Amino acid sequence: MSQEKERPLHENHRARMQARVERDGLESLAEHEALEYLLFLAIPRKDTNELAHRLIQHFGDFCKVMEAEPQELMKVEGVGPKSARLIHSVMAFGRYYGLKKRKKRTALNQAEKAIEYVKPLFFGQQNELLYLILLDDKCYPVRDMRIAEGVPNRVHIDTRKLLRDVARTDATCGILAHNHPTGLALPSEADLIATLGIMRALDPLGVSVIDHIVVAEDDACSMKQRGCLPAYRGGDAILNAASGKIK
Repeated sequence: MSQEKERPLHENHRARMQARVERDGLESLAEHEALEYLLFLAIPRKDTNELAHRLIQHFGDFCKVMEAEPQELMKVEGVGPKSARLIHSVMAFGRYYGLKKRKKRTALNQAEKAIEYVKPLFFGQQNELLYLILLDDKCYPVRDMRIAEGVPNRVHIDTRKLLRDVARTDATCGILAHNHPTGLALPSEADLIATLGIMRALDPLGVSVIDHIVVAEDDACSMKQRGCLPAYRGGDAILNAASGKIK
């Protein structure tokens, strides 16, 4: 088929799909069609149907394609830097949107509020991340501080950097939050040990950890609510201080 005949064929196909999306919404598309439709933006003059099928076959489903890192995406034949950046950016903008939709001046004095606040931080993330949400003495957020990142099930904390960054703020307490990309929203023994270690590290700065939220996909739990937030200094001292702030 000549290029003159090939281009109108693809253009007509794209026009029909765009009309379908305008009429019925993106939800009317199959997974490979939605990916094909997205790839129109990066590949303006070629059929993207075959590439969409290859991506889904390689990663398993639409969600795993969207969550993949650019380097992983470019291992699939036909995916260049532009297409990889486009796919990766969709998830990044979704996360950015979720963060900007949060209420700026909401006191995180309830576990439910804290969970709602931290969830957008982990949208689409496949590596385990650990955040410290620094708060003032009225439990208003001061800064969302990413303190560790690693592969699923394992992170490394740079304690010296953590203390240096926290000391530059006016925070008096904080909420830890991390995700389990491949597990359940339940604190592990390692999570409890890490929480206690961070409590111990922050103590000289006068910053107390009042909760630790564990997120797994759409689910989340609060160590405080589950009654498993570690105690530090004088047995129940931190737990009692936290109980006045987290309900």
